[in-house]
Amino acid sequence: MNTKIRFSSHSLGAAVCGVVMLGLAAVRAQAGGALNNDAKPVQVSELTGIYTQVAVGDPDFGGGTNANAPYIMGTGLVESQLGPNGLPVLSAAGIAQLGTSSDMDPVTHELLWWSPGANPYVSLDSEPVQINALPFSYGYPNVNWYPTGQTSDDNFYRTVEWQGTFKTAKGGSISLNVSLDDDAWVFIDGTLVAEDHYGYTSNTTTAMSPGMHTITIFYDDRQPIYNAMYFTSSVPFAPVHGHGQKK
Repeated sequence: MNTKIRFSSHSLGAAVCGVVMLGLAAVRAQAGGALNNDAKPVQVSELTGIYTQVAVGDPDFGGGTNANAPYIMGTGLVESQLGPNGLPVLSAAGIAQLGTSSDMDPVTHELLWWSPGANPYVSLDSEPVQINALPFSYGYPNVNWYPTGQTSDDNFYRTVEWQGTFKTAKGGSISLNVSLDDDAWVFIDGTLVAEDHYGYTSNTTTAMSPGMHTITIFYDDRQPIYNAMYFTSSVPFAPVHGHGQKK
């Protein structure tokens, strides 16, 4: 089941957009003071998704100058740790391939595909905050995945940042399976543990220390025609809650 928070076109003016962006900043914060998570046992597995759209013309998407160099991205384009703003940091190879003035923070080298305001091509969806239940089974080969009503990629492309928390016991581990179109990077406690790109499947098992942990997934659909996100986990997740987010 997916829970959506709906905004009218008028409510997505500057004031409300600012409130939602504050919520995005809170969601990106590490588990603790900025997040409001209950300590109750998790009955279902859910993640909070911040849905954004990238307009046609972004150099890294669709027919942009970087979109086909190469068409299918490889591994090693982002560093192993999230940056100071909670975003993936481009490696030297990533900067060479994707580091345009609109898509990369010039100081931190963070990738801005999920950053309304910082990237002029990126904006919030009309339903920007959603609670999405696992397992994810979105898009091709079933149907194209257009969760907020658009019928094609003609006007914009999709990016999503999912966040959640989970708990592991002593000596525990987490197994993740990712298969998608086009790209995703998965971070646990700010450290990259898995990435996947179109045409491949990622299966990873990571040993965890006991206690609470955070998971963050950065997804993009950079190319037209198809989109997909399939994701499973051996451990249930609890969604995070920030400003403008319902419990």
